[in-house]
Amino acid sequence: MAGAKGRRRAPDEGAPRRRRHERDWLSRFVRNVLLLVVPVTLVWLALTPLYNPFLTAATERLVHFTESPDVTRLHYLDHFAQIVRLDLGAEKGYLYRIRVTDLHFNLILTGALFLATPGIAAKRRFENLGWAALASVFFHLLLFFFFVKFVYATQLGSWSATHYGTFGQNFWGLGKHLLDLPFKFALPLILWTGFYVHDLLARLRREG
Repeated sequence: MAGAKGRRRAPDEGAPRRRRHERDWLSRFVRNVLLLVVPVTLVWLALTPLYNPFLTAATERLVHFTESPDVTRLHYLDHFAQIVRLDLGAEKGYLYRIRVTDLHFNLILTGALFLATPGIAAKRRFENLGWAALASVFFHLLLFFFFVKFVYATQLGSWSATHYGTFGQNFWGLGKHLLDLPFKFALPLILWTGFYVHDLLARLRREG
């Protein structure tokens, strides 16, 4: 019995301290995110008039890679991209409108998360945010591309049924909805985790 007591593990005296450090880090992180949301939103609003036309023009070129001849035109006007096909008329002058701003508002959360991370030098936080923003641009282009294809495959009535089979309609429809809902909202967290998971694990090991 005495030997068993002697082998009993001593209480981990550092556990309360580790939990306190974790709570302190998390509270600082949440506080920083809340403080940064407004200034990051203001920067996003200031850049949106430049980013929207760029995204529209780049997506039009991307769509042209998948069609011959190049009949798609994306006209940007007041936060909306108007989809026009030169081989297909429309009473309103366009086939469909996409609100471009809705495609990239997740940049607000991306900016807040990356700049709010405690214990990381400011220079590195801005560098990481730059790479995350670049990755986000490629995602937004992919989402915009799928949105245009979704319109062609499912939103143009008999024309869609004639030019797209069941598989094509399901592929572009499901792909658009997945990119526009779960992936768009999860992208900031995915990027933040990818850049900082090693720092968090190293921090836990040091405090352990």
